[in-house]
Amino acid sequence: MVQTVYKLPFRLLGIPIHLDLTFLLALPLLAWLIGTQMDRFAEVLGLGADSESLTQGIRPYLLGLFAAISLFASVLAHELGHSVVGRHFNLRIRSITLWILGGMAQFEMIPRKRGTEAIMAIAGPITSLMVGFTAWLLLHLTPVSFSGTRFVLAYVMHMNIILAIFNLLPALPLDGGRVFRSVLALRIPYLRATQIAAATSKFLALLLGFIGVIFLNLWMILIAFFIYIAVTGESEYATVSTMLKGIEVDDLMTREVVTVSSETRVSDLVQRMFRERHLSFPVLDGASKLVGFVTLQDIRQMKASGRREAETTVGEIMTQDVERIGEHESAFEAFQRIGRSKAGRLVVIDHFGGLIGLISKTDLIRAVQVRTVEGIGGAEEDNW
Repeated sequence: MVQTVYKLPFRLLGIPIHLDLTFLLALPLLAWLIGTQMDRFAEVLGLGADSESLTQGIRPYLLGLFAAISLFASVLAHELGHSVVGRHFNLRIRSITLWILGGMAQFEMIPRKRGTEAIMAIAGPITSLMVGFTAWLLLHLTPVSFSGTRFVLAYVMHMNIILAIFNLLPALPLDGGRVFRSVLALRIPYLRATQIAAATSKFLALLLGFIGVIFLNLWMILIAFFIYIAVTGESEYATVSTMLKGIEVDDLMTREVVTVSSETRVSDLVQRMFRERHLSFPVLDGASKLVGFVTLQDIRQMKASGRREAETTVGEIMTQDVERIGEHESAFEAFQRIGRSKAGRLVVIDHFGGLIGLISKTDLIRAVQVRTVEGIGGAEEDNW
């Protein structure tokens, strides 16, 4: 299986930094595009007089690489701006990921306290403007003879201004869309504010896509597609978080847990999956000791490695790092963790650490559907 996200061996401000495969592909492509159009970039950046010295030999491609790296470094600074302010509000940042369309700071949850999301969102564009101003200041302090340095600084200045302005568009999940939703939520329920912001975002995405098609701008089309898809996720997230408010794992979990022994042959497990229509099982060692979790994906990986079902036990292929959750944890916390879980289920434990149930994504979706029909989550959500 091809790895698509790579974790850097260091952290910034204690935050893990990930590089998506698309970023690794986009970086050299962007460097090449800048290098092949160096004279045009120099003219746009107001450095037309230096274009001759900038286009000699391999220099334009080296400068293109430095400019591309500086752009992604600017995006990283933008996301760190969000993260620093988020920490001020005691929000945990899981990671920052750089990819082809920029960066994403992944928080444990979206802040729901009135006005908090707007403050966090605006921190990104402000950071970009600060980076742009710093580049402008350094540009005016750099001697004219340092044409390469001046080019990179001019590029950083212009791109950070563009980054700040673009992110202020009132479209989720961009910063401007988050500010827009947060302002709406000052007067109307959060879920309704999200629905209005989502509708606005989809309209803007379609408009951007239309403009991109007219001007044959692939970049704008990609951004429009990203906004349209991402805003659906934002809307679903807001709906689920609202509808699951006040519900504990204990209220939704399945108490009749079907388990499998670590000594079971994989061939027998496959038959059980077929008969019982379960694709994942907690694994017990002996009578009650939980030692792992086995899924259909584990079996697929085993077969891909050439091992035979009849000669392999469940204990040899199971995942030992079991996702556990307390019975009195919130259902929304379970929803978030299931989204990151390979098994699609969480093992529910009591305060002694004993296995007492399972909770799946299906359990949570049913709860959301029932509460949606009942109309729960409207006025009461104003108390976040």
